[in-house]
Amino acid sequence: MGKVFGQKKFIIITVAVLVTASIIFIIFPKDNEFIEPTGAAVAVMTSPPVVYDGLWSPTRHTDEFCYPLGIEHVNGELYVADYFCDRIQIIDGNENIRIGSPGQYGLSYIDSGALVDGLRENAHFMKPSDISVRNNVIFVADTGNHCIRRIDGTYVLTIAGSGNPGYAEGREREASFNSPRSVAADDEYIYVADTLNHCIRRVDKSGNTSLFAGTPNVSGFEDGDNLTAQFFEPFGLFLSENGDLYVADSANHAIRKISNGQVTTVAGFPGHAITETGYFEGGYIDGSITAAQFNFPKAVILFQDGLIVADSMNHAVRMIKDNTVITLLGAGQPGKYYGSVENIQLSRPEGIATDGSMLYVSDTLNNRVISVPITENLLNGRPNRDSMLQTTGITTDSRFAYRGRLRVYAGDEQIIGRTPAWNTPDHIFIPIRPFFEALGGVVHIGENVLSVIIDGQETVLTLNNDYFVRSGTAVTTLDEIKRLFPYYVEWYPEFNVIAVAANS
Repeated sequence: MGKVFGQKKFIIITVAVLVTASIIFIIFPKDNEFIEPTGAAVAVMTSPPVVYDGLWSPTRHTDEFCYPLGIEHVNGELYVADYFCDRIQIIDGNENIRIGSPGQYGLSYIDSGALVDGLRENAHFMKPSDISVRNNVIFVADTGNHCIRRIDGTYVLTIAGSGNPGYAEGREREASFNSPRSVAADDEYIYVADTLNHCIRRVDKSGNTSLFAGTPNVSGFEDGDNLTAQFFEPFGLFLSENGDLYVADSANHAIRKISNGQVTTVAGFPGHAITETGYFEGGYIDGSITAAQFNFPKAVILFQDGLIVADSMNHAVRMIKDNTVITLLGAGQPGKYYGSVENIQLSRPEGIATDGSMLYVSDTLNNRVISVPITENLLNGRPNRDSMLQTTGITTDSRFAYRGRLRVYAGDEQIIGRTPAWNTPDHIFIPIRPFFEALGGVVHIGENVLSVIIDGQETVLTLNNDYFVRSGTAVTTLDEIKRLFPYYVEWYPEFNVIAVAANS
């Protein structure tokens, strides 16, 4: 199993409720009322994520991932399509079971992999993208080999596909696919996202492959009858118990549904055509399903009465529920931060799965799989900055409308200083030493200058230019912190919260 990383230092500045997170929260009281952070308010955050981690390196350990894509969690085991390692990994909590031989690492990975059936220890894959487990049988979308594989017991067998890109119906090796990216199986069929053929195929028990939905070799965005509808690089599939098939229609930036012979759009739509690339423009907007936007969604699963989506190029996990799209994880920008669920950063997530209590995400460009508890807090979603700016007009540069004393917390403990943090309509004022020491920094104060050292990097502040002294305490403003130090700043108007996160 991969490593489980620790948490980073964090600090919270609050006068309302204490929200534990690995970012800095500045929370303003409504009506100048101060509420002590007690009881359940202290535990708003869900528990930290578990990280199964891999690193991009020519000398990586064999337990690590390299571009993990499709994942599935069945009977306590996590199945991972380890794309650039040309193998399937199964994590059962005690050990990793690896099927397929890793290819070459570094710049030679493109040429690695092969199409070899046989015993599991001798079989080879080429860029597998997804798996579907049914009755202890593993079905694999073997993308680089343009075929569908079956792992049953100790044996790996190619059940559909010639091994070369193309489009053909037929039985077993007579059929052809073009970079199939996803599979979803029930007791009768294996459904295949035939990505570069822009359609959905179906393989029956006898190994016969036929067209299920879409127009082969024609990309487009059309709802309607299965065989007249159009897709554009369909990627992720999820098959519900009642037979509805959900499709992450990646290049159309939409989630589609195939039910009773009809294709409909659940949410999302293609934006303007980009002449240089031939693709449509994606977007990132939470809100009504008629207005919400995605950016190359790569996976979708049904959870309770909603759909959870791996929105890859928005670096986020989204949810469609009650005709509304919300963001569960991520914030639109790639990153590696993993210290808390609310503020975790993702980089092109392309796979999702759940066991009912945990949500598993392939954090693909970070070469890791994370798991987070599914809580009410998680399913309520996190505020999306872009949508909030549209509805409120408030930006992080807006002047603050609240006055009052601020209290500073590091974790659950209040930082007590002679001069507390406070704010005016124009500025947030922060005592320097307790602030940066809570972030793990070291502060040295000299004559008319002071230095802050964080992670070995020193920043020098000048008196009356970058900071000033009040009651013998060195103080600076939040604006100066934003200017001098690499922090993200987000504004959460529903909660009267400004969040500042380290840019690392």
